[in-house]
Amino acid sequence: MSSRTVGIIGVVVLLAVFGALGGVWLMFVQPMFDQYKQDERTRQSLEETLDKLRETFAGYKPELMLDLWQRSLQPWRDAREERAKYFNLADWTKYEGQPEEGRMKKFWYFDEINRIVKEFYEKVYAKRGNYNAFPKNPLDMFNTPGQQQYQTRDITDKEIADNLSELTFGLKMCEFLLEHNVTQVNDMVLWPAWISKDHAEILGMKTVGIECVMTMRDLAKLMDDMRTADRYFSVNAIKITYPYIAYNVEPQLNISMIVSQANYLKRKVEQSEKAAAPAAGGPAGPGMPPGVAGRPQVQQAPVEEPSAVSKAWKWFKNNVLYIH
Repeated sequence: MSSRTVGIIGVVVLLAVFGALGGVWLMFVQPMFDQYKQDERTRQSLEETLDKLRETFAGYKPELMLDLWQRSLQPWRDAREERAKYFNLADWTKYEGQPEEGRMKKFWYFDEINRIVKEFYEKVYAKRGNYNAFPKNPLDMFNTPGQQQYQTRDITDKEIADNLSELTFGLKMCEFLLEHNVTQVNDMVLWPAWISKDHAEILGMKTVGIECVMTMRDLAKLMDDMRTADRYFSVNAIKITYPYIAYNVEPQLNISMIVSQANYLKRKVEQSEKAAAPAAGGPAGPGMPPGVAGRPQVQQAPVEEPSAVSKAWKWFKNNVLYIH
């Protein structure tokens, strides 16, 4: 073998060794250096944050601050609970009767919805002497599930509660209009319950779309009674038309309107307060002593990039000296 061949083989071997070392560096050594650099940044950030916390909360006891925070919120809570009484649905979603034992729930439910509607029509007849004010069957008007929906299965307790609550609410609105001498209710649509984002999501809304006929005198009385009621009513939109202007009778107005009521979500508020209550060492809330701010944000402090020699020495120290 000539010296040239030996030289070529040596160069190849040397390149292979350097290549292997480079691969080891990229696969094992470099990630360790990156992790070390990240750990160093985290350490410096934590030390800086700890110093700020010691300076900010010097002389304060967390339990005393929490107690003060809770006491400062209590007047606001009391005022909120007092005002919350205005936002309720009264008895408009409450229904009587419970499924009978030993009987399939759906058959009891069918009898119950028919009983509720029958009692409503009795009230209408007692008030008017006829049923002309409500030409549509309330079960159809409110899309109350009936026998067709439960032909192949029994009804659940939740479905009973939801369906009867919706039906009761719709009929209560019909009775409310009947008390204000509505001439005829052509249609009424119950919107799905929704939560008002304009009120910090603590009010559950029940909205109804109404198409009816009544006189201006009765409409004005209806609007005034909703405005002065001891609970929340809101007319979100209203449209009034009168196509029979030539008739020599008291005007019967065609009215389309959207009416909303609100219910205070006490359970949701309590859950939100529990989730937002600060723990010891946590962010400060409203009412904290002056100068006590929230927890400072952890900032990533810049760290000087170690030199190649420093990196090599740290790796040698951690992986060779300490291991062997």
